[in-house]
Amino acid sequence: MRNVLATTLTTLGLLVSSWSSPLPPVPSGTVVCFLARIGPPIVASTPGTPVTGLQLAVDVTPATLETTGFTGGWDFVNGGIGAFYGCHDFWLNIGTSTKSYKPLSWAFDNQVTTNWIAAEGSKVTAAATASYNATSSFLACKEATKWRLYLQTGTDKPAGFNCTTTELFVKKSS
Repeated sequence: MRNVLATTLTTLGLLVSSWSSPLPPVPSGTVVCFLARIGPPIVASTPGTPVTGLQLAVDVTPATLETTGFTGGWDFVNGGIGAFYGCHDFWLNIGTSTKSYKPLSWAFDNQVTTNWIAAEGSKVTAAATASYNATSSFLACKEATKWRLYLQTGTDKPAGFNCTTTELFVKKSS
């Protein structure tokens, strides 16, 4: 892991030092951020289900589980789950629905959901709100080639989709 990180940092240094044109001007008071954070994935874990081992992906909305998910730095501040991308966070937000499965989506620098309980090495839980009790249950439904992810607060499932109930865990850094 150290060799991969050293190689990556060396490559980034070479790219920056060999940049042929000047960097664009930065307005005064603006912070320029060149920061790479590496962290463990958030993984579905319910033995015997087709989603076990799949990872939470960040590059798409709605939230999905995929073979290779996000492994950058996670922020678990203010009751949120944020995926750190170059000085910004994509926040995992819980949507509203009259059904017991609540849609999950990513929002750029917009943390709406503040009731997540998550940390490295732990299960992901949505704390209780006025609308639902605390739950660590998620619903993954196969849509085309991806598994769309919902927070499950009851027993409803979308009609016509292959869905499975799972839990999410933030793996520990190695």
